[in-house]
Amino acid sequence: MAIASLNWAAYFPKLLWIKRACPLCSSVRFKTAESYPFDGPLRLLALRPVRCVNCWRRYYWFAMKDTYQN
Repeated sequence: MAIASLNWAAYFPKLLWIKRACPLCSSVRFKTAESYPFDGPLRLLALRPVRCVNCWRRYYWFAMKDTYQN
């Protein structure tokens, strides 16, 4: 039962703060991710969805426009 309670954080969006590098594969190449229903409210907070080009993991980062590196 204790193990099941540890997985609650997996459902929250993963944020990339200042260093825009993938924590999983340490890549710095991203592209704009597909839109999900909860992306609308997150745009009000200037969070934009991006996807790592190497490992295909989805993240959010702070940006005023839909821009990505490389």
